[in-house]
Amino acid sequence: MNFELMKAGYPPVNVKFTDRIAYYNAFDEYYVKRNLSAMENLFIGYINARLDIYLDMLQD
Repeated sequence: MNFELMKAGYPPVNVKFTDRIAYYNAFDEYYVKRNLSAMENLFIGYINARLDIYLDMLQD
């Protein structure tokens, strides 16, 4: 997953242990319904948080 993100120019992310159920449910949602929105929403949050960290480092 992180390799694909980095190939697309995004930073790598860590799925938090507390979000593991949402992560597994996102895979199930895609497998059963071919719906990527749950996975997209999960990763959008992680990517935005990671980018915020990088921007904070640049401002200091």
